Amino acid sequence: MGRLVAVPATLLLLGGCGTLNPALRYEEAARQLRFSLDRVEPRVELAFPLERSRIRVLVDVGVDNPSAQRIRTRRVAGELRLRARGTDYAIGSVGFPEGVEVAASGRSTLWAEIDLGYADLRSAWEPLSGAILRGEAAEWSLAGDARLEVWGVEFGVPFRTRKESGR
Repeated sequence: MGRLVAVPATLLLLGGCGTLNPALRYEEAARQLRFSLDRVEPRVELAFPLERSRIRVLVDVGVDNPSAQRIRTRRVAGELRLRARGTDYAIGSVGFPEGVEVAASGRSTLWAEIDLGYADLRSAWEPLSGAILRGEAAEWSLAGDARLEVWGVEFGVPFRTRKESGR
């Protein structure tokens, strides 16, 4: 009789791991997050000599949470790139150190501003100015990692998103 009770109890424990360990539910929910590059708004601030010119890029990243769990990202960071004229250019690092609270079945937005000088973008200056000032076709992309902490365990969720402009 003891064995008959032990088998259902063992099955209950194995099948109910998500119930017993809520961190697993949050980890699974975090892996369902969807990131979108909602806005990339660069502004050229020309100066003379050209080496004193700057580009400021406003970046909005949307975070959709299709799960039933409320999720808080700790830090989100990534690398912003521009593909123009058939070549890929590294623009700079984007960091959202405050993270964001995303409601269950909800959406939130992260905002950042990148301030880059001509020296930072010397090789990409012409394609950047073409995309920004002349509206030439380009594709912005952001690839990074969202850091979360669930029940004292920190883990990362990689993401990749892109947005076309000038078309």
